[in-house]
Amino acid sequence: MDSTTGVVGILLLVQFLTGVLLAFYYVPSVDHAHTTVSYIEKVVSSGSWFRSLHHYGSQWLALFAFLHLVRLFWREAYVQRRVHWIAAVLLLLLVMAGAGTGYSLPWDARAFFSTRIAEGLMAGLPLAGGNARLWLLGGNEISTMTLSRLFAVHVLITPFLLLGVIGWWIARKAFWTNVNRNAIAGAVVFVALAIWCLKFPAPLGPTVEAMRPEYLPRPGAQFLWLYQLLKYVPGGLGSIVGVVLPALGLGVLLALPWFGARIRRGIGAAVLAGFALSVVTMTIAAYASDRTDGHAREQLARQATEEAAWRQQPFNPQLLGAQQREQPSQGSTSGPNAGQPAKYVEFCANCHGLRGEGGRQGVFTFPPLLDVGAKPRRTVTDIVELLKDPAAFGLQPPMRSFADKLSEAEMKEIAVWVVLLKR
Repeated sequence: MDSTTGVVGILLLVQFLTGVLLAFYYVPSVDHAHTTVSYIEKVVSSGSWFRSLHHYGSQWLALFAFLHLVRLFWREAYVQRRVHWIAAVLLLLLVMAGAGTGYSLPWDARAFFSTRIAEGLMAGLPLAGGNARLWLLGGNEISTMTLSRLFAVHVLITPFLLLGVIGWWIARKAFWTNVNRNAIAGAVVFVALAIWCLKFPAPLGPTVEAMRPEYLPRPGAQFLWLYQLLKYVPGGLGSIVGVVLPALGLGVLLALPWFGARIRRGIGAAVLAGFALSVVTMTIAAYASDRTDGHAREQLARQATEEAAWRQQPFNPQLLGAQQREQPSQGSTSGPNAGQPAKYVEFCANCHGLRGEGGRQGVFTFPPLLDVGAKPRRTVTDIVELLKDPAAFGLQPPMRSFADKLSEAEMKEIAVWVVLLKR
């Protein structure tokens, strides 16, 4: 535990260097992000390994930043070394912020769902929810502006603040202790990370356009606990549990040096233990849930097999989201999705279910479409108008307008099919 400073320092250096390399190739656009990440994976020399270092390094960094904070708490650094303590709390906050904004950047199916969950968490914040959501998305719905904004926070604001915290830490001579031991520990962890990344490439799911309705998104290890926790929390409380309480906990840790001597150790221990217990318990529950659910286990195994097969295919620069969306409608689907309009499968089935049965994704619950023709007696015209302007029917985000994505004929095709759905 005494060498966590060196480990955190090495992992931060890995994040900075690999992030710069990846930024040379990455384009923050919903049309090109996935393609440029695919290019890094398949064409750039050692690109897959560098991306894996960046991906898994962020997870390891979050773990060791927390362990470093626990070590400082155990040694009562909040009393003797306040600068070191405050810097460590800010470091953990910024590391999690960097991981959260970076997770959306590949713009695969996982990234899309993570962004949707983040949108819901922001929208549910007390008082500031509406403005927070608009700021995050850069508009009324997820778009290239959203990805560009997350990219700016990830590569400009977060690193700038991290460098500021580290510089302040070093300037106060809080860093230069046990240099040799920290260097050795950091080197050992880096070698372990490098070997891990050679064996386990960073995941990259299908594009949003190519995603099947049955696709099961799973976040990275450092956020798996939050994904699982939101399953047990009613929608309205998701933002409180996922954003407000962690922020209050970090605020308490920052203020710990100024608490009374009799209570600060108990309060700090309660915050750290509560966070650790929540993360460990919910992470184990998430893995256990996937292993015991036969359908989920089979689907995740199928997705892993498909991803492995994708990695063996040559890079195809023609697979751009914009080109796919410009293709004309092909009518109803064939195969396992037979009967559903193709555009329903592409835009609607992921939320409302392949057969209109409804669904739940994190904090969002999507209503079933069965019997909407009988109750609330929606007509074909109603549904077409709803697709154009959902706000006029009292529907709130994440339901959005499809006026710019579907033609009149495509919306009518979906509406006719939905009206005929029966339980």
